[in-house]
Amino acid sequence: LVIRRMKTKVQQFMEGQGVVRMWATCPSIDFLSLLAESDFAKYSASDPLEILSVAPGDIGSVLTTMCRLRRHCRDIPVHIYVMEKHPEVLARHVLLLYIFLDDDLGPRECTEIFLEIFGNAALRKQTSAYLNSKIDKLIRFVTDGETKLAGVVDLSLLKSKERDSLEQVWKSWRESVPFDMAGLRDQRLRSYYEDRFDYRQNLVDWDYSMDVATWASVIHPKLYKQWRADGTAFEIRESRYPEPNRTLASYAVGSGGRAGRQMKRGYWGDVVQSPYWSLGVLAEPRELFVKKSMQHIKCCQHVAEFNLYSLIHELRTGRPYRLPPELPEDYGRSFWSGLAHREPDAAGGPMEDGLDSLA
Repeated sequence: LVIRRMKTKVQQFMEGQGVVRMWATCPSIDFLSLLAESDFAKYSASDPLEILSVAPGDIGSVLTTMCRLRRHCRDIPVHIYVMEKHPEVLARHVLLLYIFLDDDLGPRECTEIFLEIFGNAALRKQTSAYLNSKIDKLIRFVTDGETKLAGVVDLSLLKSKERDSLEQVWKSWRESVPFDMAGLRDQRLRSYYEDRFDYRQNLVDWDYSMDVATWASVIHPKLYKQWRADGTAFEIRESRYPEPNRTLASYAVGSGGRAGRQMKRGYWGDVVQSPYWSLGVLAEPRELFVKKSMQHIKCCQHVAEFNLYSLIHELRTGRPYRLPPELPEDYGRSFWSGLAHREPDAAGGPMEDGLDSLA
């Protein structure tokens, strides 16, 4: 007779989170908004404001703070230090920042590629090709200090061994390196559910109803259940996703049989919480959270798309982005559909925001 102890709620949460966190478990914030007005007087051009972010999981808060600097109208340098335990997570931070600052991408394309690499277990062919084309540039950045990131990111505090680790991680993202994301994620799910694997849909329903919907009902149940099943968090233009997202690969200590405990490459990230918490549950416009007949007319993907687009807009123009007035028939469509209705400027012409049209 074998008797197994039931896992506590905390044990289930920690096991579901995984040992390598690729996503934050709270909404992204502007760090400077946490300071009181009197706090800014303590800093000057020669005495920068320094912020330490310990194991954030993603760069959502870093991007939000960077893009909203001009809101605070301060001539104070801001240095944000990010500390991560795993080189794979730090390598993803640098990659996502590179994508966010890539001037060769239009705002919509930048938003879609960012969210796809950020949250999906599999990628479109064109996204995988884009990622593969940027690997050499990322390597040149860490070895020679080149590329557009040189004036934004400072890696001087990293040891040579840590720089080499970043380079090795980026090289492992090449399309020529095999990585069975679907199979490795399935192993993670089977390990997490154990004897309950055949009843996992019921368990996902329970998690959503009792936890997710309580804290963030804007996360649509179908999207959440789809991500729990196959790892697809953000659907991009009804596309196919034949390529694995190698940026989610990582190493963790595991049993190696007779060889003892050793590092194993696989998917050791989250299979329970989802990528939506960082960018998809909180935004400034309340219109994104309007309900009709007790149901949200927008969902977490629309919120995430708005947040990324608005950050790009504010970084390039210096002005916060305002949602254009939507027509009733636009409710329920994607975030992008509403952008065809641009608010006229004072002269009655189309509004100029410095970005290409996304309609």
